[in-house]
Amino acid sequence: FWFKPFDGFTGNHIVVIWGDWAFDYHGYSKRTVLIDHYFKRARQRWPGWDAELQSLPRDVLVSENKSKEISGLWLREPDQFLHNALPRAERYLDRFGPPPDA
Repeated sequence: FWFKPFDGFTGNHIVVIWGDWAFDYHGYSKRTVLIDHYFKRARQRWPGWDAELQSLPRDVLVSENKSKEISGLWLREPDQFLHNALPRAERYLDRFGPPPDA
């Protein structure tokens, strides 16, 4: 899911959500806790900030062209980073172990 900021606001956060759980770069947390935390922090930085949670197809996450088909989104591909980002991302995810039961 993408926290898509409303017009006039900045921010760009993508998370995985399943059932009551969510995952972002901090690790696993309850879905409502993560959403509340993100909105609280964004509003501290940008008063009045608001966003909608928008579901994203998986292929959009690794395709610059497909990401640009979604208004306001523009993601880079793994090979557009210094070295391929996928192996680094997989090593990073290994730190967290298996997800909690949904």
